[in-house]
This record gives sequence, C-alpha cells and structure tokens, in this order.
Amino acid sequence: MTAVGAALLLAAAPAPAAGAGKRKGRAGGGAKSAARVQPKERAQPKDPPLPAPQGKLAVFTFEGEGAHRVQQQVVSSLRAKGLKVITNLRPVDSAEQYREMAVTLNLVGYVDGELVGDGEQASATVYVRSGVTGLRSTSTTFAGERRTLPAEVGKGLWERISPDLARLCVEAAKPRKAERAPLRIDAGTPLANSPRD
Repeated sequence: MTAVGAALLLAAAPAPAAGAGKRKGRAGGGAKSAARVQPKERAQPKDPPLPAPQGKLAVFTFEGEGAHRVQQQVVSSLRAKGLKVITNLRPVDSAEQYREMAVTLNLVGYVDGELVGDGEQASATVYVRSGVTGLRSTSTTFAGERRTLPAEVGKGLWERISPDLARLCVEAAKPRKAERAPLRIDAGTPLANSPRD
C-alpha cells in the first residue's frame, strides 16, 4: 500500500463519523429548537374573553299569531341578565336609520322575531340587529309545541345569543363618528354688542 493510498483511507474513514456527528447534532439541535418553539406557541396570548353584555336594546313587536308570548319571554330573559329593554319603538326602513336611532337613543342593538306554525307545532325565530351597522347580525330558531315554545325560548335564548350580544356591546362602546354633519343655520351677520349710553 502506498503512502498516498493510506492517506486516502485515513481521510475517508473519519468523514462518515464526522458527518453522522453533524447529523446527530442537527437532529439534536432540531429537537431543541422544536422544544423552544413549542413554549412560545403555548405562551401566545389568546383573545381576552368578552365582557358580559350590557347596555340598552330595543325589542320590536314580534310577528305571528301568539307571538306576544314569545316576545314577553325574550324581554324577561334580557332584563334578567341586566340589559335595559325598550319596547315602545317601531322598526325603521333602512340600515342608516337604524344606525341614527341607535346613536340618538344610545342603543346597542335591536331584537325582533316571528312565530310561525301549523296546528300544535310552531317555530319561533329571534333576530338580533347591530346598532353600529344597522344590519342583522344573528338569528336563532326554536321549534316545538306551540303551547310550550315560549318557555323554551325563555330558557335557551341567552345561551344562544349572548356571545353575539357581547360583541355588539363592545362595538357600540367604541367612539363613533356622526354620519351627518350637524345642521348649521346662517342667521345673517352678527349684531355688535355695544353697551347702551
């Protein structure tokens, strides 16, 4: 064996070991970096829970035969959770008018609904409209026997709509720009305010 051949064998022998060591180091480094990444992912802050809904809602007259009983349950459920409820307003025609009414009366949103059914079976749908956008934001429907349906609405309504109401309350609490500039009346040139002799 020549000196050159022996040198080649010696140079070739440690290379796989060095390469394996590098791979191990990389694998180990990868595990360490993965371990470093995981706590950061766990430590990422989640969205804070929304505060309990609070504010003033308008509840419009529900539509349908016998719907007043469902409306009473809705009003009672909302008031039991601390919301102020106004029941003497009428629906308006456009989202812009809903927004203006919400700003004027300091409303978070609006609730309306309907009761439909044949014979003993019926379904009640409750709609929630945002006071900020003037558009419907959610709805929920209850179905069952006509005579027991109002009570079912009263028991289950809050659980279904409270997350959406909480979002509406947070949105309504943010400062809003008036959509229209305040009305100014030009009454002519101002009079000089000079003291009498």
